[in-house]
Amino acid sequence: MGTSDLDQMDILSGLKPGSELYAIRRERPEFVEGTELCRETVLSPHHGFGLGHALRAALASRMARFIGREDLAAVYDLMLDEAGSDPDLAAIASGAETAAADAFTGAIIRHADLVTKTPRDNSRTDIERLEKAGLANPQIIALSELIAFVNYEARVLAGLSLLEEVE
Repeated sequence: MGTSDLDQMDILSGLKPGSELYAIRRERPEFVEGTELCRETVLSPHHGFGLGHALRAALASRMARFIGREDLAAVYDLMLDEAGSDPDLAAIASGAETAAADAFTGAIIRHADLVTKTPRDNSRTDIERLEKAGLANPQIIALSELIAFVNYEARVLAGLSLLEEVE
């Protein structure tokens, strides 16, 4: 197997073709393929519900930074550059405390930060705050999927990296 068989999880966790952990991951191809499909779906869906690819990449980068995964943030930064970054999006991605251009974007940033940093503090009131900022249910669902995926990906990467160190 060559490097073309590597997915983002392999690359960031340091898995190499031929390693035991690489082979173990391939015993469940639905998880390997599912993660890549999920990445595509949440970061660059066919219908973005008003949450464009660049905003999604900026939010993903921001969340990865808050989790302490600069390597993952760099991947999302590249996606952001390819999607068309601007100073506002770059500020979001950097994790900076920004005064959002509008209530809609500010609510999205606040919610992504809240769920990433202190998920147990998230409540129905936070969803209502998104609604008051103008997000429709499909947008709230799309945002929730993005937040869940980035947090899932960061945790799987951490686990794979630890297991690769032991191997």
